[in-house]
Amino acid sequence: MRQLEPGGAWFRLKQRALARAQPLGAYLELTYRCNWRCVFCYNPRHSDRRGLSAGEWTSVLDDLRALGTLAVTLTGGEPLAHPGFLDVARAAAARRFALRIFTNGTLVSEAVADAIADLPPLAVEMSLHGATADTHDRLTGAPGSFDAMRRGLERLRARRVPLLVKSLLTSVNESELDGMIALAERLGVPHQVDATVTPRDDGDRGPLGYRASPEAIALMYRRTAERGRLPAAAHEEGGVNCGLGRTTLAVDPEGDVYPCIQWRRTSLGNVRATPLRELWRGSAVREEAAAVARAANETMRGAGGGLATFPFCPALAQQHTGDPLVPDAGHAEQARIVADLRAAPASG
Repeated sequence: MRQLEPGGAWFRLKQRALARAQPLGAYLELTYRCNWRCVFCYNPRHSDRRGLSAGEWTSVLDDLRALGTLAVTLTGGEPLAHPGFLDVARAAAARRFALRIFTNGTLVSEAVADAIADLPPLAVEMSLHGATADTHDRLTGAPGSFDAMRRGLERLRARRVPLLVKSLLTSVNESELDGMIALAERLGVPHQVDATVTPRDDGDRGPLGYRASPEAIALMYRRTAERGRLPAAAHEEGGVNCGLGRTTLAVDPEGDVYPCIQWRRTSLGNVRATPLRELWRGSAVREEAAAVARAANETMRGAGGGLATFPFCPALAQQHTGDPLVPDAGHAEQARIVADLRAAPASG
């Protein structure tokens, strides 16, 4: 969770947006299609039943502008697998959204790299799942994916497109944590590591079998601390835990709308039946989710210890424990590790 300086311009904007339920950021899942088959993927299928066309996505973008959205993330699946990806990306850029693209990078040809650079995006975020091709390709289930990702990354880097490389720490790649960090440094690209493996959206808990060991997670946070990037959250009295139901939303490939990309309990409705701006305003589903965000803030404040200062996701809690206000053991352990690392300098 981003730390906001009280009184700062972004803080004031965020507070106004929370009060007005203004969705500052939107995640558009253009397609579930993907040319990787990651063993830990939350996506239970790799096809669209009746995906939105580029024209329909453009209508969604128009509604987002009417709602006051500032940032749009194009994701998937693999968003570049949508036949109208560039049309949607250009439409988002033309409407002056701060644009992010989540891609595995393997479909970034020279021509696609040119087109992305012309947008230009705020950032393109790519996935690195190992320091070696063997480990990366084992996790993606796609032989050659490591080399193809590297080629796509280099094409974008050559055009000075802002990049971020993200790694999910798993039992398969945890021995290569330092190697992944070093590789990103050699590439000259910012790097983030996360250890949050989730069940699939259909409830399949199979991906949880790939969770990293506690020792590897502790090392991950030590490396994060060395770079001064330990996660933190301020659960203040009377505040909200996150923007769930107020400042964030997601639209899936078939047009169903959710109050967060992780919160899939109930859809607000479908944009093919009702314009997005109408679905958002006055939605009982959205209001219910927003109430959970407020309750989660008070729950984490009351929990004390590391949980009181560690980012908490009610949607992930719902997936893991069946209750959006009850963190699972893995979350609690991560919170403890981070709290101990914060306390270490004072004690040493």
